[in-house]
Amino acid sequence: MTPAIQKSKVLIGIILAFAWVCSFLFISSTLIIDFGGGVTVNFKLVVVLVGLLVLFFYHLLYPSNAETTKLSWTAVYTVAWLSLMFFYPFKDLNVDEGTRGAVAFFALVGGLLVCLLWVRFFSDEIVA
Repeated sequence: MTPAIQKSKVLIGIILAFAWVCSFLFISSTLIIDFGGGVTVNFKLVVVLVGLLVLFFYHLLYPSNAETTKLSWTAVYTVAWLSLMFFYPFKDLNVDEGTRGAVAFFALVGGLLVCLLWVRFFSDEIVA
């Protein structure tokens, strides 16, 4: 018998993933945190790293079974991959040619991983 999936963990994980993606999209890269003495840190980098830590600790500390956690991580990864597909400027002339090709290659490999993860959850052979 398969354990019950907790929908709240998956939905909150998706909402946190959307908030994390929005930190990439809507925070300007020119904002800095000045600690004084010539020490500056990019504000966007700090928000992205804190968001990633929030996602990690949310999945680590929210009590649920293993299948729910795996499903929530798969949904978060799917949101991140889809945002890469929609928002990365693959044809932008201001981006270096080698960088565009590398991002495109790993996006294709990441898409294969998304498909494999969802096939695992949509298959009828899941046994806890």
